[in-house]
Amino acid sequence: KALSQVLFLTTHLPAFFLRHRLRSHILEIRHLDRAMLRLGLGQLSEEELRAACYLRGLNSTHLKMSECRAWLEQWLGLSCKLQASDASLLANSMVLLSLNYVRAKE
Repeated sequence: KALSQVLFLTTHLPAFFLRHRLRSHILEIRHLDRAMLRLGLGQLSEEELRAACYLRGLNSTHLKMSECRAWLEQWLGLSCKLQASDASLLANSMVLLSLNYVRAKE
């Protein structure tokens, strides 16, 4: 539900439009991931790091910067290995990595 809000998805839209919008958002995140990997996580400010985590589905309000960076490194490792045709796998990974992050549950 929270991820739907981040990606501006509502159930009031037709299924075709939702699929198209979700795929578009996922591919945009994938492009941002590749750019972030080239830039390096060390170049991001605290605010940018938290925003990057939030955009990818992780609530980082109660996490330390090192934990945000570690989670984002895991995410980038997965995201940058997948192809554009794997957009659905990347979308599911957003949910699984965010929900299963140990510190996110505390």
